[in-house]
Amino acid sequence: MSNEATEVEGPPPIVPGVARALSPLVRRIAAKVDGEAGANTYLVGIDEIVVVDPGPSDGEHLDAIAGCGGDRIRWIVTTGANDASGANTLSKMTGAAVLNVDGVGRGLKHSQSLEVGEAILGTEFKLSVLEAPGLAVPRVCFFLEEERVVFSGDYLDILSPQPIEVSNDFYQAVAELRRKRLRGIAPLRGQMIETPKVYLEQFSL
Repeated sequence: MSNEATEVEGPPPIVPGVARALSPLVRRIAAKVDGEAGANTYLVGIDEIVVVDPGPSDGEHLDAIAGCGGDRIRWIVTTGANDASGANTLSKMTGAAVLNVDGVGRGLKHSQSLEVGEAILGTEFKLSVLEAPGLAVPRVCFFLEEERVVFSGDYLDILSPQPIEVSNDFYQAVAELRRKRLRGIAPLRGQMIETPKVYLEQFSL
């Protein structure tokens, strides 16, 4: 038996503009910022697709999203984490409806309002809107019931790069996430968080 230590392989690097399957129902496409991977966009579903956080109106990034999902893209949503003006352009490109929780997302001309607790029902999935309180700027998260994955935008980024002040409502919302027994957290930037229980412990009061 070899005495050499076995290297633990991490996830492959994120390549901007290239769709990568993260699970049977989820694909990720990262925008390109100064040649590096920027904010993540997620495509949820197979026969019917909801796009989570399409980002700003960047032609190259939106072409990549539309090329991946095509006419199967039915809905577009945002966590409110960044400039979501690309949702309007993507809607024109694909005919998809822009769904939005009032007060969340800048520059949106949405087709239909969503409420916290409502769900988007696709052929293969149920994507529920979760409240994301406690920050100065309104946010929401989305919970994929079938795979127990939450699309968090930048809601859980409060510790990086510099801590920001939050209210007790934030910690109560994180406690609710812990009770969901998540299998993954899909953040606005970076890799899928595959140890959500450990990750969320840092937000305990």
